[in-house]
This record gives sequence, C-alpha cells and structure tokens, in this order.
Amino acid sequence: MYRTLAGLIAVLAAGLLLAGLSFSTSALPPAQVRFVNGVEPNTLDPHLLTGQPDGRIATALFEGLTRSEAKSMRPAPGVASSWEISDDGLRYAFRLRQDSSWSDGVPVTAADFIYSWRRVLDPKLGAEYAYMLHCVRGARALNTFAALADTIERELLPAFAGPAEQGLSAGAWRERVASLPLHDSLQHSRDPDLRKLLDTDPSTAASISAAELARFRSALQREVPRLREEARDVAARFGESLGIYAPDPYTVIVELEAPTPYFLDITSFYPALPVPQHVVEAHGGAWFLPETVVSNGPFVLETWLVNDRIRLKRNQRYWGRAEVLAESIEALPTENATTSLNLYLTGQVHWLPSPNYPLDLVDQLKARPDFYRHASFTTYYYRFNTRRKPLDDVRVREALNLAIDREVITREVLGLGQLPATRFVPPGVPGYEPPPTHIRLDVERARQLLAEAGYPEGRGFPSIGILYNTLEAHKKIAEVVSDQLARNLGIQVVAYNQEWQSYLATQRTRNYDLARATWIGDYLDPNTFLDMWVTNGGNNQTGFSSPKYDAIIRAAANMEGFAEQGGALLAQLRGRAEIEALLAQRKASSELSERRALLDRARMKLLAEAEAILVQEEFPVMPLYFYVEAGMIAPGLRGIYTELELPDGSHVPNLRGIHPLRDIWFEEPQR
Repeated sequence: MYRTLAGLIAVLAAGLLLAGLSFSTSALPPAQVRFVNGVEPNTLDPHLLTGQPDGRIATALFEGLTRSEAKSMRPAPGVASSWEISDDGLRYAFRLRQDSSWSDGVPVTAADFIYSWRRVLDPKLGAEYAYMLHCVRGARALNTFAALADTIERELLPAFAGPAEQGLSAGAWRERVASLPLHDSLQHSRDPDLRKLLDTDPSTAASISAAELARFRSALQREVPRLREEARDVAARFGESLGIYAPDPYTVIVELEAPTPYFLDITSFYPALPVPQHVVEAHGGAWFLPETVVSNGPFVLETWLVNDRIRLKRNQRYWGRAEVLAESIEALPTENATTSLNLYLTGQVHWLPSPNYPLDLVDQLKARPDFYRHASFTTYYYRFNTRRKPLDDVRVREALNLAIDREVITREVLGLGQLPATRFVPPGVPGYEPPPTHIRLDVERARQLLAEAGYPEGRGFPSIGILYNTLEAHKKIAEVVSDQLARNLGIQVVAYNQEWQSYLATQRTRNYDLARATWIGDYLDPNTFLDMWVTNGGNNQTGFSSPKYDAIIRAAANMEGFAEQGGALLAQLRGRAEIEALLAQRKASSELSERRALLDRARMKLLAEAEAILVQEEFPVMPLYFYVEAGMIAPGLRGIYTELELPDGSHVPNLRGIHPLRDIWFEEPQR
C-alpha cells in the first residue's frame, strides 16, 4: 500500500551520503517532544521576529494578554484572566492574573504590557510588525509621524523650494509624483491643500498652476510641525492616558481607533507579547539568549545550540503549568528535506510540519496513516521589486503573471492538492467574496504586454533573478517558473538561493528582482493579507505604493468614519452601489447588532476592492498557489489538531496551521 519504513530509510540514507550531510551531537538527553522547525531562527525577540519558525518558539516562551486555544484557535485567557469590551467596541478592559510571573519570579503586571507596546512602536527598534498595533489609539503617530516629518523636510520641501511662477505642466507633476515619496509621506494628512493634489490621479492630472503649487508648498511646511507636535503629544500620553494604560497594576485598558473584529487575535500575536523590561534594559540586544533570557510563557529557554537545536523546558513559574504536559521540547533547525524526513522515520523527531519533506516522495508519504494534509490559510507568491527596472512597469508585472502555468506547479511539482492562486487572499474567510482577477495563463496576452513595454519577443529584456531561501521545494518551483518565463516570453531568469537570515535582509533592502515569499494569515480575516501592502508597510518590501489602496485599507480599519465621511473614496469604487446600499440600510436601522453586521459586510466589500487593485491593476506580487498544510505526526504525539471544533460544534480545517507548543505532549504508545 505504501513504501515500507525500511525502504524509505534506505532511499533517504543514500540521499544523505550524496549530500554529504552530518548531524551535530549534543550532551543533552533527547527531549520529550522533538520536531523539525525548518530554518534557524533569526531572533527570539518577539518584537523583531517575522517568521513562523521564530514565532513557534517565541509564543512558547512568552504569553500575551490572550493566547490561541489549541482545539479551536479562538482567543483564550492568557496573562489576562478575563476582559470586558465596551458596547461601541472601542475600549477593552483586561484583568490580569495576580499569579502570573516572569521566570525569575518578578510579577507580570500592567506596566510590562505598557513598556512592551511602547517598545514595539518605537521607530528606533525597527519592528516590521509594529503596524499590527496601529489599530490602538495613538500607535500610528507614535510609530511613524516623526519619521514622516523628517522625510518631508529632507526630501519634499527642497524639491518644491525653487521658483514656480509658471506652475508645473502635467508631465512635470507626474515626474515629481513618480520620483518623490509624496504619497508615502503624506498619506495620513488631512490638509485640503495637500489632499487636492495628492488625491488626483497623476495619469489624468492637468497642469498645476503657480497658485496651486504655492498653496501645496505652504501646506508641506505646515505638515512638518503638525506631525512632530502630534508625535510628541502621543509620546507623552501613550501608556499614561492614551492607547494603553493601567488604572492599577493588574488592569490594562486598551483604546482603539475604530472597532477591530480581530483585536483579540492580535493580543496573542508577536508584537503584542510582553518582554521583561528589567532584563532588556540590563542586557540590550543579548537579552533573549539562554544565559540571560527571562520569559513568562509555558516554557523557558534551556539551550540554543545554533544549527543544532533549541531546547525548551517547562516553566515552573507559569500560571498554567499544570496544563503543560511536556517536560521538555526540542526544535531542530533542519533545512534539508531529506535530512528532516530521515529524522522523523528513524524516530528522532515526533513531528514533521510542512514543507520539510522531499517532494519526490509525496506519493508514498500521503498514503501513510501518520501523514496529514488539509487546506491552509496561506499563500505562496513572489514579490516584485516595483522600484527596479523593468519591473517598475505594470505591463511587465502583468505579463510575467500571465506567462505562468500554475497548474503545472500544483499538479506536477507539489502533488498534494494545492490550489493554483490567481488572487492573494486564500479561500475560507466567512463573508468574504473575492473580486474577479486578471491573473491567469494567457501567453499571447503576456507577449503583447511585453511588446507594448518595449520588449518584443523578450528582446532587450535584462536578465532577472528569482531569490528564494534554501529549501528543495523552493528551488524546484523557482526552476519551473524560470523555465516557463524563458519559454513563454523569451527572457532570461536565474533562480538563486540564500540562507534564511541573508534572504530576509536582501528582501528588506529590496536588493532583488523577484523574491519568494509565503504569507500565513495571522487571523481569519482578509485584512491580514491586504494591509501588508500599504505604502511603507513593514512587510511590503516591494516598493509598491497606491494612494487609492492606502485609502481603502484605512477606511476598512475605521468603518464608522468611512460611513460618515467616505464620499470621496466611495465615488472611486467599482462596487459603489452595493456598499452605498449597505450603508443606507445601516443608517435606517436602530438595532446595534444589525448595524454592526451591515457595517462588517460593507467592510468585506471594501477589502475586495483593495484586492482588486492587486490582481487587476498593479500586480506587485505573483501569487502561485494556496497551501495545503501537510506533515507527519508520530503515534503518541498529542495536542496537534489538524481539525478545529467551533463553539457550535462544527468542525473546520485548522487553516492557519498553528499548533501551540504549550498544548503538545508525547504519550508513549502501548505496544
């Protein structure tokens, strides 16, 4: 029925010899639970990490106000034993446990969360996930406004400082919009003299008169002190009387800018986790290393042997230690798929999460009873560097999207039932209807677009690269994409790899053409896939910027404000009539729950408008497929739930593929 254990091991052993691999040795006895974690973590500082391998460990070491309940993935009490939400959804009052402490015995109090949230929002830290907290009142200003003021003063004011008695022609204005970070720096301005020009489509803009230009320049000068003053004001009040504050040591009050349906999911996510101020300030950048780290979660860090293993042991000071059944857990940073499967088949690890297995053995593996697979809330895609020629031309980006046969990738390379992705948001979000997409396989149209961009039959098109982090599956996919682009468009594409830390750094500095990426939904809402593409978003890393896109995401984050003052944006939307009808029904209703439901439906329509910009107009990414979560679980391993149970008793796949280490343990099977 399936290849025997001995047969698989024989194949793998040969592969290991060919690869010249060796295993590190450790003086420690094996942990009770062991699993392959893929890459070596870049950091265990929860405010700086972005990757799932890092996050698995960090969420075992640190616990937020809430945590994800393993069987349902719903928010469950963490450091906060309970909470109350105001009727308008803008104020959360969290009551903290008085038996929650750091692993060195220091109590965890409200001050720890205030310090930690201020830390992650401090622009000096450079936290890429800081934007996740921008729903908190004042957080965006604290995180971004001072830097925006600096950019306006350093780059924009000098560009508009010269005489302009004749104004600017339409072409000259378009050049300035393209060459200057106007929208990046002014996206949150409400000054009418700025908005009048910024909200005008540059492609259809008329000439700018001298008077208009003078008003624009004066508005720029006003914007600098306004941003700085607001940043100073927020910095003085955030944590005291604004955003997040504490009326007593065991109560945390959080105020939101607007109702945020997924806020309780954010409070268990990386940027919202607390860190120990007394340790961070004492040890600086080395505070999370084994000899110095102090944590408040279900586990403590016992050892971190780079390129060997990370070992966790149960935290005896954790408030819920009786619920933690594993005495110790080891995560092995193994990027070679053959090595990973060998570790599992020889009993050295108990859990092999995807994609840590050889693709050419998928047919044999998926027939095994210890192999699991299910739909996943995850998109595999390539980023385009939209600021680098020739990828700065939207016609080129669309052409490359149209030249890829995604069915070949999912059927012949992957083979687990993955779905070809022609959109960015995966299926499975209740209440969300995705927009039509222009992404498909259409080689004739792709060639036409490339010719229109100045590269008929690929002539004159420079060689470009596809960057991927080291993993067999990424290599195979990159080679298929390179081959298809060469055959279908006549262009040269070179696939190349970098180790995890270098790969992340290269993306951050945008020193690439195309770069492989995966996005796992942080909560079950399309916003988690869409708000990352706002201008200067910490996880954008493409250079893509669209004022209309930014406006839609801002509106979706504050639907009450949009319902009252969204007329200018509403006029630009394709689905204007449907959204207007929903807002009219809401206005006519006096029932609070009905008004909220109608506003949430309008919000989903808005988010679909944002996704339409990605897949119909701008193409800053090349979606390739929607994941299938797959892996192997040894008999006796408990606490991994591939199927979730909802409050109404129904069952759904664990779309986010999250399995908190807190709830995993190994039970020796009876022989």
